[in-house]
Amino acid sequence: MFRCRLSVASAVLLSFLASPLSAQLEPPSTGGIVALDRQLRMLGQYKRVLMIGAHPDDEDTELLTVLVRGMGAEAAYLSLNRGEGGQNLIGPELGEALGIIRTEELLAARRLDGARQYFTRAYDFGFSKTVEETWRHWPRDTILKDVVRIVRKFRPQVIVSVFSGTPRDGHGQHQAAGWAAAEAFRAAGDGSRFPELLDQEHLEPWTALKLYRSTRFDSAATTVTLGGGVLDSAVGQTYHQIAMAGRSLHRSQDMGQLQQIGPSRVRLALVEDRTARGGAGLFAGVDTTLAAMAGGLGSAAEWGRVAGRMWALRTDPRPAGQVRELFLAALPHQSAGNVSAVTINQDLAEQLARLDSVIVHTSGVLCDALAGDERVIPGQRVRLTLSCWNAGGATRQVEAATRFGGAVEEIASTTMSLAPGELRAVELDVLIPDSMPYTVPYYLRSPRRGDIYRWPDAAELAGEPREPPVLEVVLRSAGAVASVREVTFRRNDQALGEVRRPLTVVPRVDIKLDPMTEVWSTTSSRPRPLTVTLTHGARDTTAGTVTLELPSGWPAARPQPYRLTREDERETLTFAVRAPDRLAPGVIEIRAVTRVRQGRQQQVGLSRVDYPHIRPRAYARPAVSTGSAAPLSLPRLARVGYVRGAADQVPEALRRAGVPLELLAGGALERGDLSLYDAIVIGPRAYEVDSMVVESNARLLDYTRRGGLLIVQYQQHPFFEGGYAPFPLTVGGPVVPPASRPVSHDRVTDESAPVRIVTPVHPSVLGPNRLGDADWSGWVQERGLYFARSWDPAYRPVLETHDPGEAPLRGGLLVAPLGRGTYVYTGLSFFRQLPAGVPGAFRLFANLLALGGPGPGR
Repeated sequence: MFRCRLSVASAVLLSFLASPLSAQLEPPSTGGIVALDRQLRMLGQYKRVLMIGAHPDDEDTELLTVLVRGMGAEAAYLSLNRGEGGQNLIGPELGEALGIIRTEELLAARRLDGARQYFTRAYDFGFSKTVEETWRHWPRDTILKDVVRIVRKFRPQVIVSVFSGTPRDGHGQHQAAGWAAAEAFRAAGDGSRFPELLDQEHLEPWTALKLYRSTRFDSAATTVTLGGGVLDSAVGQTYHQIAMAGRSLHRSQDMGQLQQIGPSRVRLALVEDRTARGGAGLFAGVDTTLAAMAGGLGSAAEWGRVAGRMWALRTDPRPAGQVRELFLAALPHQSAGNVSAVTINQDLAEQLARLDSVIVHTSGVLCDALAGDERVIPGQRVRLTLSCWNAGGATRQVEAATRFGGAVEEIASTTMSLAPGELRAVELDVLIPDSMPYTVPYYLRSPRRGDIYRWPDAAELAGEPREPPVLEVVLRSAGAVASVREVTFRRNDQALGEVRRPLTVVPRVDIKLDPMTEVWSTTSSRPRPLTVTLTHGARDTTAGTVTLELPSGWPAARPQPYRLTREDERETLTFAVRAPDRLAPGVIEIRAVTRVRQGRQQQVGLSRVDYPHIRPRAYARPAVSTGSAAPLSLPRLARVGYVRGAADQVPEALRRAGVPLELLAGGALERGDLSLYDAIVIGPRAYEVDSMVVESNARLLDYTRRGGLLIVQYQQHPFFEGGYAPFPLTVGGPVVPPASRPVSHDRVTDESAPVRIVTPVHPSVLGPNRLGDADWSGWVQERGLYFARSWDPAYRPVLETHDPGEAPLRGGLLVAPLGRGTYVYTGLSFFRQLPAGVPGAFRLFANLLALGGPGPGR
């Protein structure tokens, strides 16, 4: 058992109080009756449950809410990955940037249900149909070690697996999560498994007592049923309503849910039981007393008295200070000179931290910590303002210690004596060390090894959702640690009011190179514009030059000078880059570099993920443009209309390739002259995210009948079920009765799956680019998704592809004549391939654009 000696004045785990869930960008608040009620419910009992799934949005939010809000249990969700391989309904981010969004959506949901959040090192490489494919991407022992790490770190009595670990789970990553949960249940308590977790991270073996499995899709196997329709008196909603509000925070995955009132059930099946008597209830057979939590520290009788007093606080929390004294008295004491210390384990320390929260809640002291700048650079001084107000009826002493996030050492400290109603403020300057890293996710600071993140050596970060904030203030009041308050930047928005932002460490000169990917045609020598954007992070002046590092043999681009004099000043430099006359096919890399003070090179820029429902985050990108040289011919086009879809960067990719593209917004679709366009392209999932596409579907089909070319990229079930195609199309899924278990639509997840041209004489494979085997190389993540399963004879399939061991699929590219025009439906994942600069995808898409002639009105 983990034990530590802490002085009586600080017998808490500051890392518990400074968890990502408590470091939210909000004005000072006690949290009101809801926060107090939650702390009180979790006092005086010992219940810990770890849920394990594969992705963000796999978790059973209703079970987590019932556990925390209803049972007063400590609960956590371990997601194997951060959902980087999914789609994005709310913005353009994919890959690692999408993983940041989905991480923050999980944390936003955890704020409602009260559970904690953990991860393994796995990167979501995309949909997999078998667990064998999953293990080819994720080393099995690496994933198991990470799951065992969290079991030993969180120490649950009960583990709940979302999945069964069998083919019934469908997605190969779901199967992997089910296997890992069951195997970790057996391995976490075995000291011979992963002994380095003890030697290097001080995580002792831990034996969970019960293993359950969710029966959401297998209700016949249910052995335990919990009520989610119970009304939470503090919140004023049922657990089910709270859970559905949390579920709806997975906005990038279109997970919005209705908050239905009435009965609701959470169903589980008991899989393994080490208590031998636990079938009657979730915690049946489990000792949930404080004495069990203490694990031999102090007497059972003393802990029984402490628990009784803690339970009494639910009706009157004011004697919490007396209960704290009783709690400390129950711990074994040691004295050395004038210092009295107690021996405490981590579970008891968390109980003490919750008790301290109750004390501070009733004390009436509110504190705030503000920075004078939102963006700081290493080596800069930042002014901090610490304000405390005593809204209570007694004089309070407040001790405030400033530290860098997650550190133990204090930078500065101060003590305030506050009379009732008194507000005091203290200012201090803090020097940001030259060695301070930029504020980016800790798991992105080093490149991945395949589909496994490389974590830093700091054991305290392993598995955590995010790194600590740049600066925080530890506040002590009323004899207890009041809180760990993140230092934030505050401004007033005339429309929104108070807006808070995290303090962020940024480069002196942030440098970005656009485009990040590019296809260079070996048949064209036209110069390409590359844009360098500089953003100044410093308050003083920075001057220098920007240089492009080009491949060997390319004509040099003249360096360009710059001078930045104000913080947040931005300058854009454009370079005309010309490839050699005889450009050979291959990989191309162009790098932008600037030299700043003392000759330091700067070649990194920070991009921001910022949506109203989550905390804003930054991530680093090198100022590099990567691409390929390949023969690419475009048809003669005057105007191409494009309706943007979800996570859709295809328009930008096509423009860079030379396509004369115009974005069509709602007004243009509804009232504009569509006949002016040689082709109109509908972006992925546009029929879901843009209501004007649905309303204008008849106009689009009429445009096609009069001689236009309409290319519809992949759409989901609403498109097929709504009958928006000119001739019947069907798609697989989404459910199979009676169990309502999700099944996949027709898709090809292997990006290297063989592709066969089934209509060799079709224009889409003949010109202006004659397609061959090389055009199917270098694709990313997948071939495609939402292929049509059946179609009207009017459609002509062009390609055939399939995952290994599966039947060939021909519904990925269908072409049909419609009146005098042409209609195309394609499930090929152009939304991934074109922004990634895949040459074969560009050549095929150019051929599709050539299927039409001049627009109907030209």
